[in-house]
Amino acid sequence: MLYAAKSHTGLVRQMNQDSYAVHPMGNWTFAVVADGMGGAAAGEIASQMAAEVVVREVELGLAAGTEPIPTLRQAIQKANHEIWAKSRSNVDYLGMGTTLVAALYTSEEVIVAHVGDSRAYRFHAGVLEQVTRDHSLVAELVRRGQITEDEAMHHPQKNVVTRSLGTLEWSDPEIYELTFEPGDLVLLCTDGLTNCVTGEELTEHLATIPSDTQEAGQSELEGVCDQLVQLTLDRGAPDNITLILIAHRKELGAK
Repeated sequence: MLYAAKSHTGLVRQMNQDSYAVHPMGNWTFAVVADGMGGAAAGEIASQMAAEVVVREVELGLAAGTEPIPTLRQAIQKANHEIWAKSRSNVDYLGMGTTLVAALYTSEEVIVAHVGDSRAYRFHAGVLEQVTRDHSLVAELVRRGQITEDEAMHHPQKNVVTRSLGTLEWSDPEIYELTFEPGDLVLLCTDGLTNCVTGEELTEHLATIPSDTQEAGQSELEGVCDQLVQLTLDRGAPDNITLILIAHRKELGAK
């Protein structure tokens, strides 16, 4: 099992308000990406808190023997509560929040949880599947058939999220269970990437990673992450960009 991660401020924002983390936890590995919202440093604080709290709470829950899905749900709800409480305790943080997408995985399964418009994808047998459904205004308009996917990419309100962590006293994540097979890839990313790179382009880049468990190495994953970030930068990168790419592979030379 391999992963690579990359985060970039982009070309317009003054600060990177994204956060990410990857931690092994016994038989599981936990990866999380958060995209902060709020003025000044508030968004950065919200995303950092989200990543730190969910890592801490998932590790505690698994160690205590709690089942993975309840553990993940409770960890995200705990993060929401702590961000909400901090935003109410300091006027500079009022209204801060963050999106979050996380994957708890073994060599057989992936449990994905999300709130907001950061996304999880699975690349399986040459096909890219968007696992998560954006909690956003434009995504809801697309689901209702009021606008097309292409119109959503350029909609003036494409950054308006309908669910997040920390902006309300209660927030419940959507959770998905997936199989994880040799050759599969899982991509977690913020909308700074997906607002500039299409699904077809993601597919093209992910398809360059060898699917054979004996061939793909760390450099291939890091190279694709670098290429996707560069493609976003080439298109102006108006937002922060963060992605984690997870591969069901053996490292080069591993037995």
